[in-house]
Parts: sequence; C-alpha cells; structure tokens
Amino acid sequence: MIITVLLKLIKLLPLNVIYLISDFTSFIIKNIFNYRQSIVKNNLRRSNLKLDDYQIQLITNKFYKYFTDLYLESIKMDSFSKLDFDKRLEVINVDLLNKFYYEGKSVVLMLSHYAGYEWCTSLPYYIKHKLIAVYTPIKNKSVNSFMHNSRSKHGLDLISRYDAIKEIYKREVDSEKPYMYGLVADQSPQLKSKNYWSKFLGVNVPIFTGSERIAKKHNLPVIYGKMKKIKRGYYSVEFELIAESPNDYSDYEITEKYLKQVENQLKEDPHPYLWTHNRFKHSDEAPKT
Repeated sequence: MIITVLLKLIKLLPLNVIYLISDFTSFIIKNIFNYRQSIVKNNLRRSNLKLDDYQIQLITNKFYKYFTDLYLESIKMDSFSKLDFDKRLEVINVDLLNKFYYEGKSVVLMLSHYAGYEWCTSLPYYIKHKLIAVYTPIKNKSVNSFMHNSRSKHGLDLISRYDAIKEIYKREVDSEKPYMYGLVADQSPQLKSKNYWSKFLGVNVPIFTGSERIAKKHNLPVIYGKMKKIKRGYYSVEFELIAESPNDYSDYEITEKYLKQVENQLKEDPHPYLWTHNRFKHSDEAPKT
C-alpha cells in the first residue's frame, strides 16, 4: 500500500523535481546501499568493451544516474499526454513499419534494456500497428498492477512472457489486423539444457531466442528498435530492419544480428544500459566446445 501511494505521488510531481529526487536516490543506492555495484563493475570488466578501471568507474557513476532516471521517468509517464512525448521522444523511420502495415503484416519489434526503452509505451501514438508488449510480471502484486496500468495507459496491450507464445498464436490466427509484438530480447533466459549459447560482449552466455522463434513461426518481419539517449529526459527510437522474411535465415542468424546491434550501441555509449542485471551469471556453465 505504501509503495503504491509513493508511486502515485511521484507521477504528480514535475519532472524537474523528479530529477532532483533521482540525483539523491542514485547517490544513496550507489554509495550508501552499494546496490549491485559489484555486478555492474564485473559486467563492465568482463565485457569486450576494453575498459580500464578509471573508465569503469566513470561509466558506473553515469549508470546509476541513468538507472534512477529510467524508473522514475517510467512512473511519471503515467501522467504524460501525447504532447509531452512529442517534446521528448523522436520516433524515426515509421515508414518502415507502415509498409508492412499496409501489406497486412504483423511485425516483431526487438528492443534491449538500453536508453529509454520504457518510453516505447508511447509508440501507439506514432504507429499504425496495434502494439502488444511482452513483459515479465512483478512479484509484488500492488506494484505489478500499478506498472501494468501505467504501461498500458497510452494504448498498448500487455501479455505475460509466460503466455506469449499462446497469445501471439491466437492473435495471428483469429485477427485480421496486423500487430507489432514488442520484446525486450536481451534478458538472460532460464537455464535449460536446450538453450542457445553465444557470445554477448565477448562472454559465452545463454541467449533468449523467443523473438526469432515467434517471427519464424508466423513468418513476421523483424525490426530493431534502436533507442538513443539524447540528453536527460530526451530520447529517440529508430526502426531498423533485421529480417523481412525470417524463414530465409538460418537458425539463430536473426538473433545474432540483433545481438550485434546491441553490442554496437554499447560500444558507442555504454552507460545507459541495465548493467545491474547479472548478464554473465551462467557463463561458467556454458557447454564445452
């Protein structure tokens, strides 16, 4: 109950006040609570970004400010209008999506935990496809309900990742209108014997392949949503084609193209990424080659 009240309070505050709160919060969680700082630095150190200790510390400092901004912005967006998004989010190359829409084709949108990915909840204002976002439910029911309502306020539908295959199949079979299925595809999957393993940032890890499997099952074009942080509170998303006819590609080729896109962005600017996720936790369990 207390958490829900705090969330509702934050969304009523102006952004300049929210950023003051974010500055304070980032300092507290980094320097007082030391929240996952060892994981952040270990991820950066183990990556192939070739960073020295000084660079790792600089990126870590910038990351925590980005980290608290990201979550407070996502709460504040519940009170945004389209005009607010127009001022702060640039949506580039919508014509690529419209081409498939007018052909009656659904598409798979692959995102990563980079820059302002939460701002993509506003995409229904800018695209013709009906946006369906696949998400991971939060264990706290009150927080999950708040975030579900907040994320869906601007016109997208949410489906749990545990029901995604079934729900997408139902829509593709029963509906005549085209959808865009949005998946944040760089999370670490549950460790299973049949996982696909590949190099991510130079480390051998299990890779989430759900986006590619969905695209191939329904023969859907695959689009990369290239997010970019322009400055504090301002972002862009550019749509880039990964595969128009996914079944023309060998297994995992689409996934590898996606991973390369994510890596290229991290090499360009590594700080606005969710480094608190333990990206390489299964690396020691990689199959022997």
